[in-house]
Amino acid sequence: MTRSMPWRPSGSGRLANDQHPGAAPNLPTGQALWLTALSVLTPGVAHWRAGKRRTALVLATTSFVVWGAVALAIAAAGRTELVALAVQPAVLMIVLVGALLVAPAWMWLVVSSYRAVRPADPRSRSRLAQLGVLGLCAAVALPPAAIANLAYSQYDLVTSVFRDNSAAPAPSAAVPPADREQGQPLPGERRLNILLLGSDAGPGRTEARTDTMVLASIDQETGRTVLFGLPRNLEYAPMPSGPAQDAYPGGFSDLLNAVYREGAATHPEFGEGAADPGAELLKGTVSQILDLPVHNYAMVNMDGFHHMVDALGGLDLNVAARIPMGDTGGFFEPGEQQLDGAHALWYARSRTGGSDYDRMARQRCMIGALADQADPMTVLRHYDQVADVAKDNVSTDIPSGMLQDLTGLAEKINPHASVQFTPPLIQPGAPDYNLIRATAHDTIQQSEAEQEEESGQSGSGQSQESELRTC
Repeated sequence: MTRSMPWRPSGSGRLANDQHPGAAPNLPTGQALWLTALSVLTPGVAHWRAGKRRTALVLATTSFVVWGAVALAIAAAGRTELVALAVQPAVLMIVLVGALLVAPAWMWLVVSSYRAVRPADPRSRSRLAQLGVLGLCAAVALPPAAIANLAYSQYDLVTSVFRDNSAAPAPSAAVPPADREQGQPLPGERRLNILLLGSDAGPGRTEARTDTMVLASIDQETGRTVLFGLPRNLEYAPMPSGPAQDAYPGGFSDLLNAVYREGAATHPEFGEGAADPGAELLKGTVSQILDLPVHNYAMVNMDGFHHMVDALGGLDLNVAARIPMGDTGGFFEPGEQQLDGAHALWYARSRTGGSDYDRMARQRCMIGALADQADPMTVLRHYDQVADVAKDNVSTDIPSGMLQDLTGLAEKINPHASVQFTPPLIQPGAPDYNLIRATAHDTIQQSEAEQEEESGQSGSGQSQESELRTC
């Protein structure tokens, strides 16, 4: 007797999944992993294949909105605006928290996508498949983790080196608010004068001296910059009014490079209660020497220069002449060389076989060479090391409130003239300070008078950036 079979509709091959909407399709392990990986780039693909259309649409829409908004924001903001955002602690904290939230969300997407399409046969859920999912989770977590680390390093650098916004300098009261230029680091002033210092602080040195002193006078509108280099052995430097001038009415009794030590260690009251009395006293002294306001300073010690060179992978330059390596018996030979931090420090400090002014010029040249090679990609690749070195070896009174505008000005900076107050222009042992001040003012006036001519030549100097400097 023939046993009747229950009636089944056509298309019964799909009945199992249709009857159990939450069940995963019976896909091979390789295909399931491939769909999972594809879902990282196009969220919702795996869920769509599994028949979970509503979840797939939610994932796809959310991903499109989030990444579309990010792409539009980046496209709308220029390079200068992005750099300006990168120095704002609040923005950096938002990026840090956002990256830390994206990492687990992306890992959840990987696991959820694989679970949606995982093979129905338990025997096919091999350890290899589990390792594949774990590998994908690690891969998607790495980019946001790297961004979070970069944001934290930048946040730590900005908040450690630069002063709080509340300490930002007040705009000049002589300029009405309506007439002040927006987007300038120092509103109400045509020029921003920053004193760049290189100290000899380092292992074995108990009292820092500023052997490198350069005032950078920057036109805030055009970026044209005039550099004034002051020798370390300048004597009888006029002190700023107040207790310092009362103590030294005829000028400082030591060399100019000892003024910082005088304010930092011997007479901190000369610094008027500043966070760094030595730097404050030196700012006032340089202002008296040049008859120019000194708005801010930035100082790096030579030990920091040593570590910065190593952090950036070495310093490439053309050695101009054979120079002894101190009293070691070694020599720096002429020609193209890559120096590590230790040898760069030797080269910068060597006095053997040359004058003190040769050494000063070589140090300025090496700082310029290091700046040339610190392109964005190089800095980004070594950013953790660079940030650590900067945090430990750079000090400044530039307030964090100036950073956003200062980054915009940095894009325009173009060294236009450089004056070194060394022989034969002046004699450091018997300096003519009236001549120094007149030279400083005449150089700035000439730079401003040549604004139109220099703007037409602004592109000509860029082609030389790829060439090694000869120091």
